[in-house]
Amino acid sequence: MRFHAIGFGALNLDEFWEVSEGFLASLGLESGREYVRDEDWFREIYPQLMAQGRRRALDPGGSAANMIAALRRMGFSTGFYGVTGSEDLHLLRTEELGEGEGLRIRATHRPAGRCLSLLHGTGRGRDRTLVIFPNANDLAALHVPETDYFLAALWVHMTSFASPVVLDAQAILACGLREPTRLSFDPGAVYCRLGLERLRPVIERTAILFLSVEEMQILTGQPDPEGAAEALHGLGVGTIVVKLGADGLIGFSEGQKVYQPAVTPASVRDRTGAGDVAAAGFLAGVLSSMTLGECLALAALCASKSLEGYGRATYPDAASLEELKARARRVVSP
Repeated sequence: MRFHAIGFGALNLDEFWEVSEGFLASLGLESGREYVRDEDWFREIYPQLMAQGRRRALDPGGSAANMIAALRRMGFSTGFYGVTGSEDLHLLRTEELGEGEGLRIRATHRPAGRCLSLLHGTGRGRDRTLVIFPNANDLAALHVPETDYFLAALWVHMTSFASPVVLDAQAILACGLREPTRLSFDPGAVYCRLGLERLRPVIERTAILFLSVEEMQILTGQPDPEGAAEALHGLGVGTIVVKLGADGLIGFSEGQKVYQPAVTPASVRDRTGAGDVAAAGFLAGVLSSMTLGECLALAALCASKSLEGYGRATYPDAASLEELKARARRVVSP
């Protein structure tokens, strides 16, 4: 295999802004939630944001892109498929996702996807609200690479797009994957709101599924994680990783249920992307033949490290990965 993992997801430019709770309330936005808005909303709100907020950073983003960037920084071979605006391509630092034939990133005349990460609060109570503008990402269903490109990887990692047409393309791809290539899927709130039947073609072929508790409830109608996990296992999902935010992670696999508390970071700058880095840490553990408990511990350690900086600034690198793997093993087998 040529790659450990290939990502298929949105490519965004993430803007990190410090704002007040009052500013969020004035826009009808809730803390900790994710919204999709159009360009008209962006043009109306952006002048207010510049007047009332403080921009702290501008960084490449997108859930699958963050996850793949984290894996690549850890030393794994990676690739990526996506679409972005030609004028913004230089800002996306695509070398963080792969190189050469590993990258199938098409440039278009439309602007790159954008995500406003609105930060508020302090310390462990610091949270963010995400406002996403899909832009060029809506074109990702056009000219999807041949399946052979994705079959060159041990893992294909898919995440959500605002356009349901792209989900259709992802479903076709999922149906074409075969061993030893396996699928990991992080549908996020955007896809989960479409309902289980809409996601079934992808979920039935998913080996590792990443979800929040709320997303599990939306998908399955089950009020508790155990019931939801049982329903998803019944559809063929092998491993389910439940992201609990500041409360840690739960893993369900082959009759096992393992809880992993969150790891307290040295400081909290920004929570954006922490779940993506947790997914990268978990998959890094799988690629390293670690147990479920060790994979969860590694995921928590990697996510904690990412909280200490804006964007991708403090993602773990190849050198720190070995230390984190050793710590994860000690946590599970002290």
